[in-house]
Order: sequence, then C-alpha cells, then structure tokens
Amino acid sequence: MSSLFLFPLVLSSISLKANELDIKQNQITYLITVTENEPSIAQVTMKFTPQDSILYMDGSARAFENSWGHFLHDIRAYDSQKNKIAIEQLEGPKWKIDADQTSPITVAYNVHLTHTDHKWSGGIDGVAYPTEYGVFYTGRTLFMVNGTQWDAISIGFDLPKNWKATTPWESSVKDSSILEVDGMNDLLQSVMFLGTHKEISIKREGLELIFALGTKETIEQEEEYRELANGVLNYYVNLMGGNPNPPNLKKTLRSVVVVNTSDATDGEALGNHISVLVQKDGDEFSKLISRFIFAHEFFHLWNGKSFSPNSDNLEWFKEGVTNYYTVKALYHIGVLDDDSYLNVLSEFFYQRYADDKGVGTLAMSDGEAKHDHWGLVYGGGMFVGMAQDIMIRNATNNTKNLDMLMRTLYQEYGGSEEQYDLDEICMRLSHLSGVDQSSFFDSYIHGPSKFPIETYLQLAGLDASIENGKLLIKKRNSVNTLEKHIFYGFLGK
Repeated sequence: MSSLFLFPLVLSSISLKANELDIKQNQITYLITVTENEPSIAQVTMKFTPQDSILYMDGSARAFENSWGHFLHDIRAYDSQKNKIAIEQLEGPKWKIDADQTSPITVAYNVHLTHTDHKWSGGIDGVAYPTEYGVFYTGRTLFMVNGTQWDAISIGFDLPKNWKATTPWESSVKDSSILEVDGMNDLLQSVMFLGTHKEISIKREGLELIFALGTKETIEQEEEYRELANGVLNYYVNLMGGNPNPPNLKKTLRSVVVVNTSDATDGEALGNHISVLVQKDGDEFSKLISRFIFAHEFFHLWNGKSFSPNSDNLEWFKEGVTNYYTVKALYHIGVLDDDSYLNVLSEFFYQRYADDKGVGTLAMSDGEAKHDHWGLVYGGGMFVGMAQDIMIRNATNNTKNLDMLMRTLYQEYGGSEEQYDLDEICMRLSHLSGVDQSSFFDSYIHGPSKFPIETYLQLAGLDASIENGKLLIKKRNSVNTLEKHIFYGFLGK
C-alpha cells in the first residue's frame, strides 16, 4: 500500500492593489479583500477587457429573483481612465455595462455575508457562512463574470494579518501571490475558506486533498480527519487502481474539503470539492453520517468524474453504487465493524428505501426521481450494486466481483470525455456473473418492482427477512467457505 505524504499547506495572505493587476487581452483578474473590521463583507474587484456588454452570476439561487446577485451591494464600474461606467440591472442575475470592448475596465462590488439569514432548501453547506475562525464561500456566491472563454483567470487576496486562504488553485509560476484558475467552471464550482482556521493537506503525485477546519470542534478532531482521509483515499486508490482521472485534467487535481459544525449534519459536492457540516454536540450516528458524506462525495471523483454515464437513467448506479463503496470504505478503515455495518444497512438505508413513496411506483432508472426520492435512487441503487456483487461472487466461487467492473470503467473511460450507457452496464454485469441480467434490469431498473435485498443477503451467509417493513439481518451461525468469503467481500475486506 502506497504511503501518503502529509504536510501543512502554507498559503500566505496575498496583498495587492487592484490597479497593480496586469491585464492582458482575454485575461480576467479578481481581487478579494476582507478586512478585520468587517469580515462579513467581501470586497471584490475584477479587471478585464469586456467580451460583451453583459455581466452575470450563476443562477442557481432560485429563491431570489436576482439569484446570487441578491447579496451584492455597491456595484460600480470604471474605464481605464477611472471614469465611471453606467451599469443597468437586467432581469435575473445580469447587468448591462456601457463599456468600450477594446480596453480594460474595472468592476467592483461588495458581497454581504448574510446568507445565513435565509433558509436554503439544500442547506447552507453549499452557500456561504461565517464561523469563529473565518468565512466560507463558494465561487458561485462571490464571482460576477463576463463572457464565457478566457485564456487566463487569476485570483488575488488581501486579507487581515494572520489570515490565510484555502482554495483549490495553485500559485502562478511568475508570481506566487497570484492564483491561477483553470476556466470558468473551475471558478464558479469552487469552495474556499478564508481565516485563521486549521488546514490539512494530503498530497501524492497528481492529487492533493486539502481540508479546512473552521470551528473549534472540528479543529480539535484534526488527527481524526487525517486518519479518515488517509484511510479512505488509500482504499479508493487501491480499489480503482489509480488516482481520480477526470477528463481534461492538465495538472494536479486539487480537492478542497471544508468541514465545520452547524445545527444539523449536511453536505454537498461542488465540482471536485466537498463541504461538510457536522451537527454540533451531535450523537455518534450524526458523526457517522458526516464521515459518510465525505467518503461518498470523495468517491465521486472516480464514479461520476473519472467515468460518468451518458444519461440520468444511471443515477442509481452513480449514487447508489457510490453508497455501497462508501460503506465498504468506512468498514475497511474501522469506522464500522460487522455489526454496525449491518445495522446501518437495516436501520438507515433500508428504512429510507422502504419509506420512499416512489418504491413500487417509479422505476429506478427515472433519474429525475433522484431529487425527490433519495431512498429509491440512492438506497435502491445501493442494494442493486450490493446484490450484483454478491451474485457475481456466488456464481464465480468468489473469483470475480463488482470491483472488477469499477476498475474496468476507470481504466477505459478515465481521462476521456466518452461515457458509458445503461445497456453497457447490464452487459458487463452479465459477463462477470455469466448470467444474463436483462430480466433483472427489466424488473428492478427499468421497472418499478420493489427490490428484494433480503433474498441476496442469504447468499452471504446472513439470515435476512422483512418484518413489518423492517429489514432484519443477523449472521448465520453455520456458513460454508464460499458464504464466508462472500460476506467479507461485500463488507470490503
């Protein structure tokens, strides 16, 4: 097993003036300023030669007519001679500027960190918020943009003394105080934490995983997060046969993981990055769910980023099978043992599945159901992946398994923009088990039939039954050699 190199990532506070930004054609620069007196206001200055007359922001904050623009104040623009440029608010998060498109202009605005004053359907974890050690932002909450294609996007920070910026971006070779952004998507799908927080960096060739711990409780658990990240990363790399390899990866993949405490446990992935909130003073189950969120979203760097489906009819595979390997990873590193693993399957995942109103009426391949039917897609997909793994192991005397499918997808699609489809997954599973899985897919993937996970668990030496809507699982006292191997295989040993 390859060793990991752990070291603190040192990012000094970047201090530069907006008029020092060297602007070239088709280059856009941003300066983010936070002052000690007003840490809840981010002053953003952007300098660029306009590609067109429209400024805009991401439109995903649908609760507000102006989306993320709702939190912008004091928007102003100037030409290269410091003459004021007229700005007109348009419908949605858009503004029209009356500017010459042949010379640089400066646009400045303030972002007020009042996002916690509102209720968010997906939780605050993917938005922006303050903690006692600093401020959390996502790129979509901060950045106004213009045009679509830029040869160069760069970021600078002017922060209070002793603050640092944890971001996904690497320093410019020419100027270490400037961070280089790899395109518009990399800008808007970013996460960052600015403050006096604790930073952990786990680095290996081609991959850097950077944790930002921004509350007292998470900082006190620094060593636990190190061990969690090390263990999960090792398990996934050994399982898949390599680091994440998304399409068009030009340099080191940097993934930022921000972990803080809040009123409830929650989490979200944005691009290659993860935001996790852990319930303050929560019980052990809440703590387990927060670890699960990290491990689940992290596995998407392989299943979802390195190889991805061509249709949302495979959301059950992307999300559900990721759930399966997430639980395996947590077992592998000791977060779960035999009993707690089985208990999580029955008390959490099966209950979410059984209680989902889509079960028995909607097909698992209905990808749109993902948003309103977590139990059906995430839970049901997990049980399908688990059952296929058990069936393959049983049919091949444990010489083949679902891991082989995951590695094959990684090897064949990693680094490529080509995508797999539903028929291919059915074909590959049929090939691994030696049994045509078409009727299985017709019933449980294309059709709405409730999935009988208890039947498949029997093949792993488990006594499993459904009683009063509950999945009851216990290890059988007497098992044969094959059942024993299947049991430990589906646990992740």
